[in-house]
Amino acid sequence: MISVQEALTLIESSASVTSSENTNLEHSLGKILREKICADRDYPPFHRATMDGFALKSEGFSEDRIYSYTRELHAGESFLLERGEEAIRIMTGAPVPEGFDLVIKIEDSEDLGISNGKKQVRFRTEKSSSFSNIAIQGEDLKQDQEILKEGTLINASVLSLLSSLGKYSIQTSKLPRVRVISTGNEIVGPGEIPKPWQIRDSNSYSIRSLLQKYGIVPLSITRAGDDSVLLEKAVQEGLDSDLLILSGGVSMGNLDLVPKILETSGVEKIFHKVRIKPGKPIWFGKKENQAVFGLPGNPFSVQVCFRIFVEAYLRKFLGLSPEKPIYLPFDGERKKKNKLTEFFPVSYETKGQTFLKEKKFNGSGDIRAGIFSDGLGVQFSETENLKEGDLLEFHPWA
Repeated sequence: MISVQEALTLIESSASVTSSENTNLEHSLGKILREKICADRDYPPFHRATMDGFALKSEGFSEDRIYSYTRELHAGESFLLERGEEAIRIMTGAPVPEGFDLVIKIEDSEDLGISNGKKQVRFRTEKSSSFSNIAIQGEDLKQDQEILKEGTLINASVLSLLSSLGKYSIQTSKLPRVRVISTGNEIVGPGEIPKPWQIRDSNSYSIRSLLQKYGIVPLSITRAGDDSVLLEKAVQEGLDSDLLILSGGVSMGNLDLVPKILETSGVEKIFHKVRIKPGKPIWFGKKENQAVFGLPGNPFSVQVCFRIFVEAYLRKFLGLSPEKPIYLPFDGERKKKNKLTEFFPVSYETKGQTFLKEKKFNGSGDIRAGIFSDGLGVQFSETENLKEGDLLEFHPWA
């Protein structure tokens, strides 16, 4: 058996980054950027008023002086100053005309009415230095400055930025073609009435939902039971994908057929069994550029192994950097006597600060194990006891 870290190293070294494809901006949410993005111009592209108020020159400004103005400037408009023009009314977002370098907000102005056909105003302000209440051209970004790196996950903020930069069409990672196989003679569909010795299939639905985190929809989901002929046929068909995920049939029983069938189908075993709980019998291999995971059959084992190992493969395949763990203090005590690294469900609890609290469950076959939890806590192989306040490595589900 190998350690969790050894398994992750083998998984990541086995994965090659997928090719890229052209994606329109409106379809890019959740995808992985495969090009670096630079600013197409300065941002802001002009000196921009950050307040509704009045634009004027900072040089010679006096609170005792009465200013005259006749014009207003709104966002989306622009004009040149006229000879002798000493102030203008300006709105947030409007470009400050060349020759003015100060905006005084409307709250600091006093309307003095009209004299000789011009509006009169006086100011009382603590901000009268050059470029007060003005966003300076290029202070956010300079033209050609790199702002997004290849491998960036496109979330709502990134999508908004791409739109601002005029990137309507971008290069993103091509999603893997995935097939899923559930094994086990005891498995029936969720719409069927199980016999007393049967259980309904939950693993294929777990795997399908976990794939959706990366926008992946499986090409097929197959139930093959523990029939060697049917299972071999399903594996052969599944090997036309980039990633084949099986659940069940990877342990030491007489009907745990998956390892042997995978190897006779030309899949090279990279490892079988990892020092973890739950999920110890996990199997991983490759056939040319195709990756295959054989996950244990218990529902919580599937969820743990997918979250820790399959996601590591997907991140490398899609061009994402390895996940950075989160550390939060543990609320409670936890003991173990084995030398395995244990993953267990935890939930957020806030009392002054945020802690992680263990959610009790009855082993990896407990169908309630992951429900109402926020993710997985980790008790490493060398850690016999977790105490109140210990920092816990945390892997959120989402």
